[in-house]
Amino acid sequence: MKKLSVLAICILAISLLASVQLPISAYSPRHCKGLDVCFYADRNSAFAALMAGEIDLYQYPLTYAQYVTAYTTPDIQLALCTVNHIFAFAFNNNYTITDFPGVRSPINDVNFRRALACMVDKEGIVDTVLQGFGDIVDAPLPAAYAGYANESMTGDNYPYQYSLTQAAQVLDDAGFDDLGPDGTRNYPADWPGRPGRPNLDPIKFCIRNDQEDMLAVGRALAGTMRALGILVNQIEADKNVLNPMVIGDHNYHVYTGDWFRIDRYPPLFLYPTYHSDFDFPDGQNYVTGNNSSNLPNYPDLDDALENVYYTPNDTAFMDAVKRATGLLIDKCVSVWLWNPVGWFAYRKNLVGIVAKQGTCIVNDYTFLNAYKVDDLATPEDESQDPIRVGTTSEPCDLNILYSRWYYEHAVLDRVFAKLLSTNPRNPAIINPWTAQDYEYTTWFDPHDGKLKTKVTFWLRKDVWWHAPGTGEAVRQFDAYDVEFSIWYACNFSDSWLWRSTKDVHHTLVIDDFTIEVYFDELSIWAPYWIGLEMPLLPRAEYEDLLCINSEATVDITEPISPSDNTMFTYDWVTRIVLVYKKPEGIQLFEGVHFEVVNPKGCHNYVHWLISLEPGEWVEFYYVNPHADPHGYYLAGLPWQQTFYSLGTHIPIDIQSGVGGWAHFDCNDCHFLGAPPFGEIDWVWTWVGTTHPRSGYYQINIYDAVMLLKAYCSSGAGEPPPSWEPGADIDPYDLCHVGLYDAVMLLTNYGAKFGIPSDP
Repeated sequence: MKKLSVLAICILAISLLASVQLPISAYSPRHCKGLDVCFYADRNSAFAALMAGEIDLYQYPLTYAQYVTAYTTPDIQLALCTVNHIFAFAFNNNYTITDFPGVRSPINDVNFRRALACMVDKEGIVDTVLQGFGDIVDAPLPAAYAGYANESMTGDNYPYQYSLTQAAQVLDDAGFDDLGPDGTRNYPADWPGRPGRPNLDPIKFCIRNDQEDMLAVGRALAGTMRALGILVNQIEADKNVLNPMVIGDHNYHVYTGDWFRIDRYPPLFLYPTYHSDFDFPDGQNYVTGNNSSNLPNYPDLDDALENVYYTPNDTAFMDAVKRATGLLIDKCVSVWLWNPVGWFAYRKNLVGIVAKQGTCIVNDYTFLNAYKVDDLATPEDESQDPIRVGTTSEPCDLNILYSRWYYEHAVLDRVFAKLLSTNPRNPAIINPWTAQDYEYTTWFDPHDGKLKTKVTFWLRKDVWWHAPGTGEAVRQFDAYDVEFSIWYACNFSDSWLWRSTKDVHHTLVIDDFTIEVYFDELSIWAPYWIGLEMPLLPRAEYEDLLCINSEATVDITEPISPSDNTMFTYDWVTRIVLVYKKPEGIQLFEGVHFEVVNPKGCHNYVHWLISLEPGEWVEFYYVNPHADPHGYYLAGLPWQQTFYSLGTHIPIDIQSGVGGWAHFDCNDCHFLGAPPFGEIDWVWTWVGTTHPRSGYYQINIYDAVMLLKAYCSSGAGEPPPSWEPGADIDPYDLCHVGLYDAVMLLTNYGAKFGIPSDP
């Protein structure tokens, strides 16, 4: 009944608005002027650039002081969204660190870590340092995912409530009790590498000084540690100094860490962030470490995290996340502090901003939908300024395999598209992207008798690769690009993309626009690994640059039966070109006579589907990676050779370093085009039940409801909870949702776009 009442009100409102007239120029098509991503040294300089009008969008959540400055500045408006950004004190749980070889690290002792946890006043941090602009988190989950956390270890049940008395008692009970005449705590008796109870060596505490909030809380904890008799080697530096030390060499004790690009449902990031498989130089896990035997510290945690990642259903997933978060807190692997309040700022001349939950205003939907008001005045004037985004740091690199920071992906995500996307309002809802449709099924692996996941992707046929620098549409995107992307990324286990592809068993290209991906595990999240996490790479162009053609011969000395595996080369293989069975000279085909499988992470085994006899031999002609993929840009090559774009924009010029930029032209051939004014909810409507399904976005009653909920709200000043940036589409009444915004939506009411089509 309530839904019917809301619907009736919306229909009545739309009917009343139909009589209002606007100048026809208000409905002029947007003319994309491009995009500049500008690199600043830190948050303060980027925010100052926004205030000075040098940029239009500020990429990072605002501090309280910045928020006050922003809402009191007439030319600035604000957007609020859930931010999946976690700050923490990261502990190096490893048995030892490079600076103290042979000496067991105090941080390796769980009770020492628990004592440090009791020294952290989370409420004081939020109230004093953040001035209320943060939500306390006890588990490594953003506030939006708090329901997944183990409630027996969080909130009132958090075992390390702030208490310096308790912290001192835990240290005493663990044997770090003898303060000595100088007031410094000693090692416990018989401590490995430090017998005889000498003073504790200084704790190497790495504090980011390019983050004001973490600088303050890091200094506070270091001061508390000293007050309780713990020596501290306090190193304050920016990320360029600390990242190689902490993430690269793991040569630290405590670090002021943070994780930002947690923008997807479900919280699968727990697996690569804390599983021992990712504890390698520059790996995502730089905290859990190894024991004195150089084996992973926490095999039970590894087991729980594997159950998070490889899960058959939602119930098992929830249980696994609760178990994993409980173990992480119980072992005090780190101390998680807060999740920022997600206020973001942009200039008043921008309308159509999309506040995506997780990462907010810098996203593909914004850059497809938003426009600068002055663009409408002279829509064909190419000299108009592009939309300008300011990052809070210069990129460490712009390498699609190895870049991990959100400010690097402000550039990379405009170029390297993925198969799927998430709904910006609800990241639990999957939107198709370069893939028109996908289907999750299972397959039976006769080699080990297990049921495993299979995902089929059907690609859109209106997606084109564009050359960097020129923007030329060079060719159509196809299933062979997907196949190459999987096997190229799978070759490099130190890549941050490796986790997306490492569990692929084999692939089968059905036709130019259909690919089946067979996984070696059973998990309901397998479509996300490839669809949401893996950027797409151009096969033909990258093979010419990065790979070589090779060949190998396998002599059959013992009978081969179907389901037997044979390693046919030591190379890492990205693609089979031709296979012949000799002496007959019969050509063998992948998917018919054999599958190329990935049992060792190298994609260089053949899973036979036929029988072979002794005396026969098989010749393989294949493509394998040749160039070292590391470098500022992929393989150390210029961006002009590697930044082929499927994304919303095409790179025209990139200058590295502070004060540098990435300049983009719009991809005028993007498969979604310029969305019509009035798309607010970004809900994809599927058409049909037989795969591949079609579908569309549509300006409909749900968009109208969102606009009406935001009616009369404004993003200027201190915005009310009803403010919705996506409903602000009228260029003649800026930073306000009113009558003309509703009329503009009405003008396009019922319009559909994004429908997959043959070019």
